[in-house]
Amino acid sequence: MADAQQLGQEQTAWRDELQERLGEFDLAADYADRKKKLDELRDLALKLHKSLAEAGHEPRHHRYMIENRGCQPTDPEFYRNIHAVQDLLKFTRDPHANDDPQDQTMGHDFEMSIYSRRWDHEDRYPLKRTADGWFLTVDIYTGQCDKGGRPHLIDALKHDSVHFPRDISDWFEWLWDQAKSKGLTHTEVQTAIDHVAEWINATERGTPCTGVWEGLA
Repeated sequence: MADAQQLGQEQTAWRDELQERLGEFDLAADYADRKKKLDELRDLALKLHKSLAEAGHEPRHHRYMIENRGCQPTDPEFYRNIHAVQDLLKFTRDPHANDDPQDQTMGHDFEMSIYSRRWDHEDRYPLKRTADGWFLTVDIYTGQCDKGGRPHLIDALKHDSVHFPRDISDWFEWLWDQAKSKGLTHTEVQTAIDHVAEWINATERGTPCTGVWEGLA
């Protein structure tokens, strides 16, 4: 199914009706009306999906869409969501519209420059993106970390007495997942890591260290 011209007459009619009903959904007057229209969208989308599948053109959806919906596209509740319906419409016009991007940075080397007040300079923290997370190469803390940089990255920062935001593991995990699901480039991943490093350095540099606080690690 290279383009919309290869849809059958009935499938084309359902596709056009689905597009029209999607527009009507945005104009729904209240919750009850929106619920009714969403149920109608679901039923029509499922009918179109099944018809395409039976014709040998099983509709494809992004991995994140299936994960977010918590069920497969063949489940009656999958299309009770306007974004899932929109993706189905995109598929009818381009069979590759919902293909997941290729993971471009698996095995790539990255690095962070982390400032330490203890040593009064920045140190390099080399990181390699792996299937399980990140591989850190920093002295005795060299080893495989999970997607959030645990345990070695966190341990290395603590060893150098670096004060850092407590949520950085969440940011690293988010970045790893985005690199996979959106096919981020090497430059995009490195830039994102630089942003986290700047955040850590700003925290470290901004930690109180004079007056009453002098001498506190």
